[in-house]
Amino acid sequence: MKNYTVCIFDKDPHYAKAFMKAVALEHDGFDVVTRSVCGDNCKNETDACIAFGNGGAPQDLCEKVFTPGCGKYAGVTAILSEVKRFLLDSSKAYGTYGTPAGMAALLCVHAYAGGLGTSCAAIGIGREFARYRGEQVLYLSLEDVEAAGLFPRDLRAMRAEEALYRFLRLLNSGAGQERIDQLFLAAFARDEYGLYRLAPDEGAGSLAGLGPEELYMFLERTAGALGLARIVLDFGTRLYFLKTFAAFVGRGEAIYVEACREAEESERKRHALPADERILTAVFPVCEEDVRRHGRYTDVGISNAFGLAVKEVCDRIAGDAI
Repeated sequence: MKNYTVCIFDKDPHYAKAFMKAVALEHDGFDVVTRSVCGDNCKNETDACIAFGNGGAPQDLCEKVFTPGCGKYAGVTAILSEVKRFLLDSSKAYGTYGTPAGMAALLCVHAYAGGLGTSCAAIGIGREFARYRGEQVLYLSLEDVEAAGLFPRDLRAMRAEEALYRFLRLLNSGAGQERIDQLFLAAFARDEYGLYRLAPDEGAGSLAGLGPEELYMFLERTAGALGLARIVLDFGTRLYFLKTFAAFVGRGEAIYVEACREAEESERKRHALPADERILTAVFPVCEEDVRRHGRYTDVGISNAFGLAVKEVCDRIAGDAI
């Protein structure tokens, strides 16, 4: 994976040197350089130019200059977090090539508390539609940290961070549809059930850092490239982001699958999804022994209680009986 290259402009050479050293020792994925002049060369040689207002870097010379809101003494981790968000900001790139072929049906799996099996349920639903119903389906985790053990380790897929980075670079460069389609065809891989996915990032997930508009754009482009029928989104317990995403996509564009405990009412009021949205509640009884027996990733067969729950949910989704 190509590292992100960032410039840092600061009057204090000791600060810049300490920043570079900390990144080299503790933060893979970033290269840091220092410069005294910011200009056109930055457009081709760097991905972002950090300036804290005291480095003599005029804001109008390079479109990549920005000032992290956390401040220069917030720590390298906090600063690089904002750098990453800046690099993933696709507002400049949005609409740089034609309209995609069409959006896939969105299935948003979520729960009001941890431990209710949202990741297993989302993967199971995706595999059910892919293997047993012959659809082109993609699974994406929007949790802060993806449950990596739910897929085989030898799955040859690109990490989400790298796929996003390359995608946004292509958009910013004005690349055409064909090159972006080639990227996605190379980035995504199918598991043995035929379900598309990306490899999980090490640490915090890149997809979790996207806003609703950026996420929707990424999904549109992916659906067009892969010819997807459905996209299963695993929100986990990120209910506020689910709410903002639901508001952005509009009414009726997604089905919301809520994992609940036995004999408990839906918690839709807690995260304020509109009452007229299509919300399906279900209990997914995941047995840890079954998960381990299948190599630490879930089976979607109908021979156990989990598989039966998944099949029932998919029947309701396919029949739109929600």
